[in-house]
Amino acid sequence: MEIIEKIKGSESGIPATPDTVELAEKELGFPLPPLLKEIYLRVANGGIGPGYKILGVKGGHTSDEGDSISELYTVLGGSDPEDPEWKWPKGLVPFCHWGCAIYSCFDATKSGYPVVWFDPNMREIGEPMEQQFIQHKSTLAEWFDGWLNGEDLWAETYGS
Repeated sequence: MEIIEKIKGSESGIPATPDTVELAEKELGFPLPPLLKEIYLRVANGGIGPGYKILGVKGGHTSDEGDSISELYTVLGGSDPEDPEWKWPKGLVPFCHWGCAIYSCFDATKSGYPVVWFDPNMREIGEPMEQQFIQHKSTLAEWFDGWLNGEDLWAETYGS
């Protein structure tokens, strides 16, 4: 995989174990995208990439709340008694943290794992969830290519 070699040439860390990747997939209820799985196993257990970095599986890089990729997906998938409109889409997994609870998420229900930008700061409690999500890249591989080629992924979404 060309993307893996590019990442290994620019960033590295301590890879995840096959057991921790398998546990994350079990917790998610579906397989991780093959590209992300290879990054975890061959490059680093998160902690690389843009923004506040890519989340890892258990034992790796976490969100600012201390959640791994599968733990954060579970937390976001829960209900909020103060916000009955809160309904996290099944299969939408936050994988890269940008700060202020903003995440890049891949859609595990679609071919190529398209990437969606999630910004909870764009909605008030009780408003529809749809306005929190912005389509960003058509595939996860395109997202990683963009990062590795120096694209400003933040500016692409916010136009700054």
